[in-house]
Amino acid sequence: MVRRIFVEKKKGFDVEAQGLFEDIKTNLHIAGLTGVRVINRYDVQGVDEKTYEMAKYSVFAEPAIDSVYEEKLDDAMVSANFFAVEFLPGQYDQRADSAEQCVKLLNETEEPVIRSATTYLLKGTVTAEELERIKAFCINPVDSRETGEAKPETLITKFEEPADVAVFERFMTMPEGELKKLYDSLGLAMTFNDFKFIQEYYVGEEKRN
Repeated sequence: MVRRIFVEKKKGFDVEAQGLFEDIKTNLHIAGLTGVRVINRYDVQGVDEKTYEMAKYSVFAEPAIDSVYEEKLDDAMVSANFFAVEFLPGQYDQRADSAEQCVKLLNETEEPVIRSATTYLLKGTVTAEELERIKAFCINPVDSRETGEAKPETLITKFEEPADVAVFERFMTMPEGELKKLYDSLGLAMTFNDFKFIQEYYVGEEKRN
């Protein structure tokens, strides 16, 4: 079961949102934008009900300064322009990793899997062209990407079984003409002389194909 929780700083503590709003107004000059809300989203799997309830206001949020929305945001909130951003696969997600470690401290028998994203809600009037400019301003394509709002059925990444490493039969004894055909078929970033050197190495050192 995947649980979803949204956490937003309350008014007066929303320093990040206010700073982003000022940056967008200063750099992009979007007159119709009247405010920005920044909401951290967590998808959580592998945590039982008791541990989740303990973590809600000790790991994910602080009651005095955060507002919490479970499973989905209020319709009134998402009626405005909004988008969500997540790290690219393979990028280190410090917020999610820290949350996993803290949940384990609450219950050492748990093996939580947590993914995080950031939802940006734009208040005011923003055109489609302005929305794309704001997205480009907020999303660093080197490590992040826009993500949808659909909650995944599982956070467990499943990898396909890799194929066996290819073996080139008769590689040791291939005459130059046949070796050249193999070289041409592989599209290698090396010269044919380099490829011949590899053949010589396997003949003399590895003694195998």
